[in-house]
Formats: sequence, C-alpha cells, structure tokens
Amino acid sequence: MPSGPPEALAADFPERRVILVFEDERSFRPLSGRRVRILLSRPAALVSPANGLAVTGPEGSVEVVYRPVAVYDRSALAAGDVVADFPAVLFVSMEAPDGEFEWQVDDTVSFARYRDPLYQGLDRDPDPGPAYVNLFLP
Repeated sequence: MPSGPPEALAADFPERRVILVFEDERSFRPLSGRRVRILLSRPAALVSPANGLAVTGPEGSVEVVYRPVAVYDRSALAAGDVVADFPAVLFVSMEAPDGEFEWQVDDTVSFARYRDPLYQGLDRDPDPGPAYVNLFLP
C-alpha cells in the first residue's frame, strides 16, 4: 500500500468542470441570457462562476468549475485498497417569467485502486473531461 496521508493517495484531481445546458422543454431551444445561481455542497469548493452567479451564453450554457475533495473509505484503506469519492452536488436555480426553477445535480465521481489482482479490473479514475448536463425549463 502507498504510504503518506490519504489525501495524497487518490489521483491528482485539482478541478472539475461541469457544463450546464439550459433548454426549453417543448422546443429544445437554448435559454440564453438567463440569470443562474449555483450553490455547491461541501466539501467541494466553487471556483467559478464568481459568487455562484452567472448568465447563460448564446447556446444556453454556463460553465461551473469547482475543487473536489476526496472522501476516503477507511475500511478499504485498512485492507490496503484506496477507494475515494469526490462528492459534489450542485444546487442550480434560474429566474424565469413564470417564477424561479430549481435543479439538483449530483456530480459525485470516484477513484479506486485495489491491491488484489482479482479486483484490479474495478480500478477507476475520475473522468478528466467536463461533464455535460442538460437542464430543461417547462
């Protein structure tokens, strides 16, 4: 098993990008120029948009960047394996003529390295690319 603090055991995963795409549910048209508020669950930390406030672009999207924090499975560490989740839930709201709409987006990703060769096929790394999430306004 690698030595060092658990925080040093998981893959280097300094930032996570999530692209939220807002669309009209009936026409699938992008909702551009709309004000959006984003809150993020702990232990993750929001990097952008600043203060969690953004306006959707011409394609109806907003880019969210946050710093994930690894939460280790202590029983796996005791067995010589390294299993960690990077929990993050985005609480998203958008102002609309009919009121305010809200979504909850779970963007939890995970990492695993198993010592036993029998289980090494289950090893996994967080996806380094951005996640794309479509959100629909009725």
